Amino acid sequence: MASGAQTSPPDLLLTEGGPGDALMHRLHLLRPEDHTATLRTAAILAAVTWLPLCVISIVQGLAFGNQNISFFHDIGVQARFLIAVPILVLVEVPIGRRLRQVARHFLTAGLIREEDKSRYDEIALNAMRTRNSRIAELVLLALAYIATYQVLEGINYAGDTWFRPGGSLSLVGYWYALVSLPIWQFLLLRWVYRMLLWSRLLWQVSRMDLVLTPAHPDGAGGLGFLGKALVPFGGISFAISASISGAAMSRILFGGARFQDFQTMFIVVAIITVIIFAGPLLMFTPTLIMLRQEGLLRYGTMASRYTHLFDRRWIVEAEKTNEGILGTEDIQSLSSLGDSYEMIRRMKIIPMELSDFIALALPAVLPAFPLLLTVIPMSEILKGMLRFVA
Repeated sequence: MASGAQTSPPDLLLTEGGPGDALMHRLHLLRPEDHTATLRTAAILAAVTWLPLCVISIVQGLAFGNQNISFFHDIGVQARFLIAVPILVLVEVPIGRRLRQVARHFLTAGLIREEDKSRYDEIALNAMRTRNSRIAELVLLALAYIATYQVLEGINYAGDTWFRPGGSLSLVGYWYALVSLPIWQFLLLRWVYRMLLWSRLLWQVSRMDLVLTPAHPDGAGGLGFLGKALVPFGGISFAISASISGAAMSRILFGGARFQDFQTMFIVVAIITVIIFAGPLLMFTPTLIMLRQEGLLRYGTMASRYTHLFDRRWIVEAEKTNEGILGTEDIQSLSSLGDSYEMIRRMKIIPMELSDFIALALPAVLPAFPLLLTVIPMSEILKGMLRFVA
């Protein structure tokens, strides 16, 4: 289709399609433009991954009893399939909506030059074509089973487990290995794939000649809106951290581990989360550094000229004519120029606010709070919070 025949730019739909969606559409788990189906999909995937494990472990006598091999004592499994899996599905709606808004804002804010709009549309269309790659779907499925195998074989379990009593997979273990864990791994890998597509799109846009303003009020040349795209990704970091926290809780309560053993792990998870989701914004850093340097030069030159004229008129000549400066607009203009120059000097080279960073990183830390209660009583935590507030 010729670019001139296109009446409106395409919406970026990175989360409405792609690996796994075709199968879910065939199973009537999803319908186009039906966001209520997302809730149904989350519930069904939680049931498929958790309910058979629960029923089969009860039938096999592995649900209760010995803490080392009890299904219900494995808090990590409960958190992973009852909390994390549904969240990884439900966050598709807010993340998809936010990415569409961000992609559309490049056009509505006039950041894309007229002669580059057709190229920008092609970048968005290419991202959606790549999203639906059947090869990518097969690769992610294969990687999900490889990751599952590594999880099952690469961990040195202390004694028997509910899915591997006596050292070999039981019936419930086979469902865990062939269905539940691969679905979890697939959902994680699907988000990794989407982040790769989003990163590639931002990289391609960052190489365009964008219409940016160094003195833009957002303090990022007009790209501050990109940081707001990070906020809903906090749901993914929460899901991952909840799964890890559940596994850690099991080891603390039933395996003799301590909270201190997992402190470094949670810090690493928070850092990796920030890198994965906020890292793509660094692609605009070279552009913003150059924009700030050019802005300082341009506004510095203008400030030099203006202050020279101001000095000559209101300092040198005013002394001769005794003309008063009160009631003129020159002093206000000088102040505004100084404010603009200071704004450019303080311009961010990463288009995100501290609040965006907190919204992304905090959910990765919150699931660790129940672990903290194993070390510090709730009463002590509340007293500390009250002292801090007071």
